[in-house]
Amino acid sequence: MLLGAIGFLAADGGASFMSIIKQKRQRKFLRSMYLGIMLAMLLLLSLFAIVTYFSAGKAILNNEYQSNKKILTQVKFNIDYMDEMIRNLVLSLFYNPDVQTILYSNHSEMSETIKGINTVRTSIVNTNPFLHSIYLYNNYSKTYYTTGEELLFQDMNLDTMLRSKEVLPILKPVPRQIEYSTIGDKKRYENVVTYFMYDFKDDQNSPNGALVVNASANWILNNIRTINNTDLGSQDQIIILDGNGELIGDSVTENPLRSRVRETFLRQHNEAEVNAAQETTGFYTSDIEGKKYLITYAYVENMNWTLVKAQLYDEVFQNISKLKYTYFLITAGTLLLAFLISLYLSRRFYKPIDQLVSQFIKVDEENGRRNGKDEFSYLNEVFQHSIDKMNQYKHRSITSQEVMRAYLLRKLLVDSSSVSLEEFKQAQSDYHIWLDKGSAFLICIVKIDDYGQFKEKYSSRDQALYLYGIENISMECMSELSRCEVVEMKNEYIAFILHVNPNSDYKSMIMERWKQAQLTVMNYYHISFSVCISDPVESYTDLSEQHYETLNNSLYRLIYGNSCILTSEMIKTNAENPQLGYSATLEKKLVDALKSGSLPVAEETLTKIFREISNLNYNNALLSVMSLVNMLKTVVEEINRAKVEPIRVNFNLITKRLFALETLTELYESLVQLIRDMIAKMENVENDKQSILVETIKELVEANYTDPGLCLQFVASKLNLSPKSVSKLFNTKMNMSVADYINDVRLNKAIGWLEHSGLNMKEILVKIGVENESYFYKLFKKKYGATPKEYMLSESIKQILNNE
Repeated sequence: MLLGAIGFLAADGGASFMSIIKQKRQRKFLRSMYLGIMLAMLLLLSLFAIVTYFSAGKAILNNEYQSNKKILTQVKFNIDYMDEMIRNLVLSLFYNPDVQTILYSNHSEMSETIKGINTVRTSIVNTNPFLHSIYLYNNYSKTYYTTGEELLFQDMNLDTMLRSKEVLPILKPVPRQIEYSTIGDKKRYENVVTYFMYDFKDDQNSPNGALVVNASANWILNNIRTINNTDLGSQDQIIILDGNGELIGDSVTENPLRSRVRETFLRQHNEAEVNAAQETTGFYTSDIEGKKYLITYAYVENMNWTLVKAQLYDEVFQNISKLKYTYFLITAGTLLLAFLISLYLSRRFYKPIDQLVSQFIKVDEENGRRNGKDEFSYLNEVFQHSIDKMNQYKHRSITSQEVMRAYLLRKLLVDSSSVSLEEFKQAQSDYHIWLDKGSAFLICIVKIDDYGQFKEKYSSRDQALYLYGIENISMECMSELSRCEVVEMKNEYIAFILHVNPNSDYKSMIMERWKQAQLTVMNYYHISFSVCISDPVESYTDLSEQHYETLNNSLYRLIYGNSCILTSEMIKTNAENPQLGYSATLEKKLVDALKSGSLPVAEETLTKIFREISNLNYNNALLSVMSLVNMLKTVVEEINRAKVEPIRVNFNLITKRLFALETLTELYESLVQLIRDMIAKMENVENDKQSILVETIKELVEANYTDPGLCLQFVASKLNLSPKSVSKLFNTKMNMSVADYINDVRLNKAIGWLEHSGLNMKEILVKIGVENESYFYKLFKKKYGATPKEYMLSESIKQILNNE
């Protein structure tokens, strides 16, 4: 269909076909391919960069969370460890007899009390850095003794708690502040975590005696900062919130940022969630004072505290920011590379389309590429145009005017003498036959090469389209030289009638145009054709005779091969050659080579025969090929008469195939292959015959080994062959002589008799046909390395060992 479209465009282009189209072609589809590939790559690369960037950010964020989680877990462990130690210390101290005395005695001596307090201070407080102080509360005296600087220090905050009538929690950490009076009205506060221990309480929920242990909140915070490697000036903060969401151990006025972190955390987790027993840690991001922070938290179950760590988001992601610029550079570089690749791929993918469009543009100047249309729109128009042209051709070919026009042109070629001058003039006017009766005429016969394959390959409709394309391309080439007419002769060829000037070098110019037409048809259709050019005639009435002569001359394509352009001068030597056939000497040489199976000599001789055939006239060349085939058939028959197994060659089928070929070159190649197959079959038959003879020799030995007279001469006489040929054949196939094979068979039989019978050696020799006993022993020892008796002894020992 595509080639047909090009052909119709070529036909429609007229004289403009061979002109070079110079127009700027808009490659819109190519630009679309550039843009499409670039956008696809940009999308993929951008998507990859974005996904990778956010994946890296997520990984870094998760990694930072895991790191913070480890820090908070370590802090939590330290707090839990301190809590456990304080609980154990409180219990141990509470049940100490000296302490019990201070707690519950209503008339203890002050000296004893001081001594007990000092003991507690030195043994407990001074040895545990996380302890701030210890109070011993005596309800009888409403006094609590401290391990601090003042024995009877009045803790205002604790007094308030005792008077509040609220139940004091036992062994539960209670964050609070201890107030100290300084010079003037100034107050100093220290943050502590207090543990209470008592047995009984009165109706006012006041303990009858209590041990109060104050742990230093500052020690806890300093421990946290040490683990976190954070100095006081850093914006990386860790805070502790109690069950009520209050800061533990920090002053809001000293560090407002921690208060902001607290407020942010409380907004994120309401009070109910803070007080709930949380089992897991977590993180989130939040804006604090215009800056983005990463907040990580962990719940301390035993203390009912929450550890909160806040760190600047930019500090966490400073590496990912660098990675962002790296990704940008890599993406930009990859995009540049992608652009170059897109250029290469687009041009490569576009090349077939460009070639196709170029072919159409070359043959369609009038309907060539127009601005605003892409390649596929143009190709769609071209195909539509070609379909229209094919429909026009189909309609035109069946019109009465076209039928009559073709009839008159064929009549000029077949029976020009019957065309009167009036009829010729009438045809010029009625059917637009552009021939001038006063000019010289010339006929060109065009034959499609390998016409049989052409008919098998294409349908009748496609054949008609190709012929029409060839006609129009040829007409275009010839029209540059002279006016011409063309007609399909309905029997495998097309005839062209041209006007020429006999006084000019017309033949060389016509041959050049035909070469150009052949090249164009081959490029577009991949079809070759041969041309035969006639001699000029002065009158149209001589066209029939010249047509007949040119048609006969076109048969010399057999000798000159496909795509030839023949003239009467070219074939003159062949046509006038009186020789009837090839050399008889060469034929005899070929026969001998075939019978002897010498393929190189046969091929060389066949080449020389075809060289002689190529110098003959057409009829004698064709007869020589037929004679050559008959000779080959005769040789095969003679060989088969002399062979046991005949060579199977179907010469009827081969002859049919050979004479469907159009050139001597094709005939030569087919006959060379035939000779190769014949010689290969002869070799196979000979090998089969030799194998049969060898097997027969072995069977004769097996059947007659008991005969003392068995030897080479005996075997040869049985086969009606000479001993020399039998020996040579057996040696070639078996790599051993007939005598050695006979000895080998007899030795094997002797071993069988020795192993399976009770016969003595002489009886065995008689059974295997051996008369010379010493010669047998020599052969036996040579093959088995032992005498028969030693051999049997060795076999018996082996059998005994195997049985054990």
